[in-house]
Amino acid sequence: MSHSAKDILQNLYGKDAVAPNHGQVPFFNDDFSYFQEKILGVYFFLGGSNFEKGVIAMSHSPNFQVDEESIRTGVKSFSSLIIERLNRN
Repeated sequence: MSHSAKDILQNLYGKDAVAPNHGQVPFFNDDFSYFQEKILGVYFFLGGSNFEKGVIAMSHSPNFQVDEESIRTGVKSFSSLIIERLNRN
């Protein structure tokens, strides 16, 4: 599933649209890996920083900020992914 999601997003938005990461993310605890033991899935990290605007998004920090443009990017990317997946099934 993760390879097909990556391929779909890269075909739609270019090779740099997805940057695969492997391993543990420091300073970030989540239970998603337990869900994936039962049902295969993929976990996406959508960056929320914009260094040009001075916005540094660090989850679960007291001074958390997010560049709202990242929300538009996420909605566009993931709605496209859902539509492509539905069209293939």
